Amino acid sequence: MRPPLALMALVALTALSGCGSDTTAEDAPSGAPSVVVASIASVTGLPPMPDEATQAKYIAALKAIDPEIVGDQDETEIVNHGRDQCVSVKDWPKEQAKLVGLTAKRFKTPDHPDGFGAAKNKLILAAVRKHLCPDY
Repeated sequence: MRPPLALMALVALTALSGCGSDTTAEDAPSGAPSVVVASIASVTGLPPMPDEATQAKYIAALKAIDPEIVGDQDETEIVNHGRDQCVSVKDWPKEQAKLVGLTAKRFKTPDHPDGFGAAKNKLILAAVRKHLCPDY
């Protein structure tokens, strides 16, 4: 059983940043934050947060599929659902049916508690891959 991603990220961040518990990433030596981000991604499969332009394109792609996917949710939460999906894409890159099923579990709303259906889930997965983890 794999440890939770948050725990793995915390361990990677702590080990690689060289920062004590009372310091921040800004206090780390120059270059350390990018090393930490790259290392977390390599350990967990979790890609870094996208820049503003990429996030806007990702959100727009989801709204084009179905505006309810985004609804009134915080955009950071929607991005994090996609980043979590990227971990699954990295773990099972060729298992499309599994990835579509996981998309349904991550992207749901009160009116769509089981996801948005296979066709839309495939489109959501494609948007995640295109905008958040194109190299996976």
